[in-house]
Amino acid sequence: MTETNLETRMRDGIVLRGDLWRPEGDERRPVLLQRTPYGKGDGRTPGTFIQKALARGYAVFVQDVRGRYASDGDFDPYRQEGRDGYDTVEWIATQRWSNGRIGTYGLSYPGATQWQLAVESPPHLACIFPAMTYSSAREFFYFGGAFDMSWLPYLLQNIAPDIRRRLNLPVPPGSEDRAGRDAAAKAALWHVPLNDVPELKDSCPFYFEWLDHPDDGDYWDYANIEAKYDKVTVPAFNFSGWHDEGYGPNGAVRNFTGARTKGGAAAAREARLMIGPWTHGGQSRSRFGERDFGPAAAIQYDELVLDWNDLHLRGVDNNQFSSEPRVRIFTMGTNRWRTSSEWPIPGTRHQSWFLRADGRLATEAPGAAEAPDAYTYDPADPVVDPHGGAYSGVLGPFDQNDVGKRKDVLVFNSEPLSEDLEVTGNIEIRLWISSSAPDTDFHVHVLDVEPDGRAWNLMSPTVAVVRARYRNDERHPELMTPGRPYELTFRLPITSNCFLRGHRIRAHVMSSFFPHLDRNPNTGRPVPAESRLVPARQTILHDASHPSRLILPVILE
Repeated sequence: MTETNLETRMRDGIVLRGDLWRPEGDERRPVLLQRTPYGKGDGRTPGTFIQKALARGYAVFVQDVRGRYASDGDFDPYRQEGRDGYDTVEWIATQRWSNGRIGTYGLSYPGATQWQLAVESPPHLACIFPAMTYSSAREFFYFGGAFDMSWLPYLLQNIAPDIRRRLNLPVPPGSEDRAGRDAAAKAALWHVPLNDVPELKDSCPFYFEWLDHPDDGDYWDYANIEAKYDKVTVPAFNFSGWHDEGYGPNGAVRNFTGARTKGGAAAAREARLMIGPWTHGGQSRSRFGERDFGPAAAIQYDELVLDWNDLHLRGVDNNQFSSEPRVRIFTMGTNRWRTSSEWPIPGTRHQSWFLRADGRLATEAPGAAEAPDAYTYDPADPVVDPHGGAYSGVLGPFDQNDVGKRKDVLVFNSEPLSEDLEVTGNIEIRLWISSSAPDTDFHVHVLDVEPDGRAWNLMSPTVAVVRARYRNDERHPELMTPGRPYELTFRLPITSNCFLRGHRIRAHVMSSFFPHLDRNPNTGRPVPAESRLVPARQTILHDASHPSRLILPVILE
């Protein structure tokens, strides 16, 4: 049975609309809820997941979030989802077709709506399955202080068209179809200043608010899940991929550990974590980018979501969750799953690999007189991802050798490994730098080099940047004194990869990776408003007093 455009009135009077699917009959049933900004559909044909859910006896309610498609109000991403989600859950609990036990599901934005709902503690929420979503605005809108440029094509291609339709705004010339919007997005990525995007001024004012708040601070509290774990009372299945968007794996890990240690009820502390080799979706496949991770990489995602809800809404342990370890992660290289009771993996040891002269990467620390390396970073000619980026939607592992051929990229290689080396967890990077600029960026990419020379990235590039003004604190930026050495600390890189015997570890050091992240103009002025692009001379120090190094989380079997 299907009922379309069911109205749910929020506490402020705004009406949201959703479609209901349920099995025949008058029985009250557990309900699965998804809240989406991407359009709930027309309610005519249930998707594959909904069909599977109906077969297990669930009712399914899919709702357009505030300000999107069939729902009233104004869309302001992520800001309204907690209260609206709470009101929706409690409304569902009163309906004749609901037994009052409600679970949630969804990936990306629909994943974020679940965490924002959970921190509001609705009484009738039983569990959540938030896939590929974030934990903090500072690793979502910005990374290491650099703005995530994927927001521009996301808004221009996916969000602005419906808002213009609702507001009866004219369509910008050339943006009448998807191809035109894609072209406009690509052009906007290269345009400076970042806060000069006429196509978004009337439709997406929140974009300009994000740019007006490049520092951490109270403005971002609405999107900060990490400060609210004590309000969560239900179990969460945290799900992501190593090649997901940068916020995904760190978000899954932090939400898992935060709920486990700070959850507001015993049920919340029963959180689980699963990370595969996947990109932003595609869990039923084994090939991503240019690598195939073998048949074990592909999973039955719909069944996993339904099994989790079966456990908490129906009391049925189809997947034997009660006897399985809480953590399940996929190790690339060996292409096998690893389970653990906790994260980080118990027994993890940290091993330093030092940047050395002549492009070496070694476990031996440098001597006192080792000469530095230098390059010139020109924001008008940034390092461009040859495999795509924000406007192409391309994620995953690709051979990075072309990147290393540029003059503004430093390459450091280890010797071929004499034995396998498993690296699982967050990689810390300590990079000693100086610059001719008062502010600039540094990126460090850790790669796995095969004996045939192919060099694979192991994670999203957005986690591998530090904007120098935020080297100490993202709330209180500090410009640099040109020519003075500073130590930068990278804490966001995260992976699980076994560097096999005969492989090399490689590090690329550079100052841009466009169009994933915005270009630092090197002037020290606020980046979103800056139209001047000034080259900077960058120096990487690696001597005894300035030991630049990778600190790898190593698993010893």
